[in-house]
Amino acid sequence: MESIDFAALEEYIYENRLIGEKSVHGLSHWHQVEFNALLLAKKTHADETVLRLFALFHDSRRIHDGYDEEHGPRGAELAVQLRGKLFDLDEERFQKLVKACQMHTVLPFSGDPTIDTCFDADRLDLGRVYVVPDPQKMATDFGKKLASKLQNVPVEKHREWLRTQSFIIFPT
Repeated sequence: MESIDFAALEEYIYENRLIGEKSVHGLSHWHQVEFNALLLAKKTHADETVLRLFALFHDSRRIHDGYDEEHGPRGAELAVQLRGKLFDLDEERFQKLVKACQMHTVLPFSGDPTIDTCFDADRLDLGRVYVVPDPQKMATDFGKKLASKLQNVPVEKHREWLRTQSFIIFPT
């Protein structure tokens, strides 16, 4: 496994973000996506390194919190620019990261467990913008189960529920 200094990578990406500190697509979202991804990976067996990188890159090049159609491809491009400088990843896994970043808002599912886990990790944090994740729009079976349970949780409590209650209902 490649050795990646995730703290240094996060610091670099955050310091070079295009959007302000108060963004709903900022650092707290990146951290929640990472948490969600690692939670999902316990059932999906997705590549945890790709998941952690996705959490950092997928929204890193947003220019605003509204509809920003090209933010995913810009995040993927940043990953291309930083590969070999701040992190390294073999070609197959890197292509999964790039595809996940590029397609996370437009592709419902890919058929690849790692990419689909990336998609669901992001979708499970929709509560931060007062949207309840739709189980039918989740890409993994475990994502569907978690989203189904979130239907009965107030949106402002989604993050708390995922961090505390999901382990009780769905032990790993």
